[in-house]
Formats: sequence, C-alpha cells, structure tokens
Amino acid sequence: MKKTLLLIPAVLLLFTAGCGQNSQSSSKSGSVRTTQSSKKTAKASTSQKQKKTASKSSSSTSSSTTESADAASSSTTNTSGTANVDQRYAALKQATFRQLGNPKWPSAYQVDQTQHLNVFTTGDSQNYSIFFSPGSHALAYNDATLQNVNAELAIQKKTYANNAQAQAQIGAAQSTQGLPQVAISDGIYAASQGAAGSSYLTWNEGRWTVTVKASAVNGEDPLPLAKEAVTWFANNALPAPETHGTVDLAVTAANTRQNQITWTEGNAVYQISGLDPMKTIQEGTATR
Repeated sequence: MKKTLLLIPAVLLLFTAGCGQNSQSSSKSGSVRTTQSSKKTAKASTSQKQKKTASKSSSSTSSSTTESADAASSSTTNTSGTANVDQRYAALKQATFRQLGNPKWPSAYQVDQTQHLNVFTTGDSQNYSIFFSPGSHALAYNDATLQNVNAELAIQKKTYANNAQAQAQIGAAQSTQGLPQVAISDGIYAASQGAAGSSYLTWNEGRWTVTVKASAVNGEDPLPLAKEAVTWFANNALPAPETHGTVDLAVTAANTRQNQITWTEGNAVYQISGLDPMKTIQEGTATR
C-alpha cells in the first residue's frame, strides 16, 4: 500500500474575547325637573340603555376587526418567513461590515425554524470576533445580553507584526509516516494513532491537515465523523490558507467551541470555532 505523508499541527491557536393602559373617564351632569312625568323619565332611561347597548356592540365589533387584522398580519408574516430571515441576515451582515470593515462572513447561516440568528461582535478590522447565536427571540445587533451567551459559532481574526509570526501560531508540520492507515473514503486514508486516552485520525485536504479526535476512554470511534467530514469536503472547499491550515474536530460533545478551523492570510490568523463539528466545517466552507 502506498504510504501517505500527513501533517499534524503542533500548536493550537487560542483566541480570547470578552464574550399600562391609559384609562379615561368622563361624567355628565344635568337636572331633572320635578314637574316631568314618570313616563318621560322611563323613556329617557330606556334611551340611555339603548345607547349603551349600541356602544358596547360597536366596541365589540371594533375589537373583533382588530383581532382579525392582527391574525391576517400574522399569517402574512408566516407566509413570507423565508424572506424575513434573508432580510434579517442581510441586515446583520451590513451592521457587522459597518463596524469591522470587510470581515470574513459565511454566505448563509442555517438555524432552526423556531429560532432567530443573533450576532454579537467585538474589535476592529485588524482584530475582531464575530459570535453567532441562535435564540428564541430576534435581538438587536450587539444586544448587551449576547455577551453572556455561549455562542454556537465564532469567526475571529488576529493580526501579527509579520507573516512569520502569524504562521508560527499554526505550528510546524509533523510527519506521521509509518503510522497505521485507515480508509475513510475512496483513495483517501487517514493516519491512526492514540495518546493520553484519546484516538486520532489525521489526513490531508489540499493545504489543510484535518484531525478528528475521539475519547478512547469513553469508547468513542473517530471514524464515522472522519467519513462524514471527508464526504463534505469532497464537494465543499475551505478558504485557501497562505501555506497550510488545520482543522481540528472532536467527537466528544462539550460546551466549548473545541472544533476549530485555523489558517493564515499574510500576517493575519483566522479561526472559525464551533460547538458542533459538522456545523463548524459547513459554515467554514461557506465563509470567505
């Protein structure tokens, strides 16, 4: 079998970030002559009752009309839901670009139909963090409450003095020649190794080194995720790194953005990190 030369990043880049009603009443006064007959008084009373009944009926009709209008408006909103989602996404992008210049941005971001995408950003054009968080409510761009949310995905940039310093954050390449090879797709093999209770599968995707980590202690297997990832990469490309970049995926679920895509462009280091491995690479390949 032909041996494959693979690369593993030696250093993992770390990014840090600071992630009722008004009521009115009126009264009318008048005098009733003692010389009026009781019949006139009765007629006046009946007339007032009829007016009140008519007023209540009118009020009820008005309320019913308002509710119908609200229902129609809700129906229209639901019908044009996709358009509203697209408009919100475009507005969030515009706000982000206005603050950060021309940052990396995914062409699309999928959220569950019951949720809304929220965005919180920090920094400037040289060093920034963009946090994407699906939520039950559509919050304003950079809403203060988003600082306390564990974002589902983040896109970050850090600028260094020169290209060499930036590339040093990725780490030197290491050879895994001689390690056991595992088929993960037609003609694609990954190097298999284990250390400190974990098992790894590593392979190359052009200038990218992809590593899938699983917990051997928990009996996890990195192969299913590796196969899913390589299938996605067969039809979707990551951004082109300056020299080489790294993709680190984890089978073990955690409440941290441990799935990371890291690369350099000139003296800038970019990183896309996410809670879910496949979501991370799906948005990674959509980002430019």
